[in-house]
Amino acid sequence: MKTQFSFVALLVVVLLTFNSVNAAEEKVSKDQVPKAVLEAFEKAYPNAKEVEFEKEMIEGKAAYEVEYKENGKEYEILYDSEGVVLQKEEAIDVKTLPEPVVQAITKAYPEATIKEAEKVMAPDGTITGYEVEIKTEGKELELELDTFGKILKTEQD
Repeated sequence: MKTQFSFVALLVVVLLTFNSVNAAEEKVSKDQVPKAVLEAFEKAYPNAKEVEFEKEMIEGKAAYEVEYKENGKEYEILYDSEGVVLQKEEAIDVKTLPEPVVQAITKAYPEATIKEAEKVMAPDGTITGYEVEIKTEGKELELELDTFGKILKTEQD
């Protein structure tokens, strides 16, 4: 009985955590994005196609993620509400992931298939890590790793 209660309590905590993570991101229309963000994005990426916007909260402050395609590649740029770039992400071929990143994934999830990968960059373009989507044991997970292959965060899709 005690084990059942512990399991149910754990399940409730996991579901609440999962829902609060997803609730932090919401799709928004272009009209809901601050003018400073739109101006910064449109000036920097005038040839962007298939542009989508999301609003999320980071450390209690609103941030805006702009997803777009340009020259056949997919990108995500994260701006603060003043239009300052906080982070960039670029979709990459999974075959180009650095060996330490691949080894860390293989060690943690030996049965995993790497489905998608993005390099995460600071505003100046310096690579700060990787986001990788994997499929393992019937589940899809998103992993955040640093440049040395250390898994920093795991989320179930």
